[in-house]
Amino acid sequence: MVNEKLKHYFDFSPVEKNRMNGVCKLCNQNYKDLHGIYSNFLKHLKRKHLSEYQQSFSPRIDEDLSEEIDSPDDHLSTNDPTHMINKQSRITLSMAKNLFIKCNLPLTLVENPAFREFVKECCPKWLPISTRKLKSDFISSFNNRIHKIICDTLQKVNNLTLTIDAWSDRRCRSFLGITCHFIDDKMVPQAFLIDFVRMKSPHTSDNIQRLTENVLDRFNIKEKVYRIITDNASSMIKAYKFGLAVDGDPAMPDDPSDKLTLKNHSTFENSDRK
Repeated sequence: MVNEKLKHYFDFSPVEKNRMNGVCKLCNQNYKDLHGIYSNFLKHLKRKHLSEYQQSFSPRIDEDLSEEIDSPDDHLSTNDPTHMINKQSRITLSMAKNLFIKCNLPLTLVENPAFREFVKECCPKWLPISTRKLKSDFISSFNNRIHKIICDTLQKVNNLTLTIDAWSDRRCRSFLGITCHFIDDKMVPQAFLIDFVRMKSPHTSDNIQRLTENVLDRFNIKEKVYRIITDNASSMIKAYKFGLAVDGDPAMPDDPSDKLTLKNHSTFENSDRK
């Protein structure tokens, strides 16, 4: 429980009928909040004592990534490249986790001659790996693990909000980004990028709605969406207008965003329903 963990860092005492006082044991600062609400104390830990906050309250995604390296699944063969416990596999898994995921370096780095020479000097027995093999055998294992963590987390959430945007890059390739926002059971705001979809079709409202619905179905969160926030693009508004109602007055042309609120807490409905 949050209150049990916070007792390691705060001395709590009642001050009023519905309020409590907490003195930080680390810096002796005093904070107040309602009984049963710990957001002020959590904010103080996060801002002033980040290491203690991360130790007690941060998500376990990074730990789960480490377990992917340290603990191969029992039901898989030890010859599987993502679960081999030899030095070669551990080095490549560490590269995938620390260089390409955490540092966001391009996967093509593993085919760079200078990089391969550097790794060879560190570990002469390391065998070079191709970008394709790194992506299919190693990165995919982390991707599946994180996908499961996000799914398990979202199943515990009752309501969430989506922010959605579509755009094209310099090569005219279209993408749709979908991020969900919610407050977890520790009263801490969370945001997950649940998908970044390539749109090979035009930016029409039907295509945007179809892609969004597929993503929500995959995570089984369609009925949990409380609000969708997007820009004022006509295709975006039309994509989510059915089954949604504009919150308040219509947005002005220079308004940077448009908030859409669900009708009867249902995101998508059959177009024949009235």
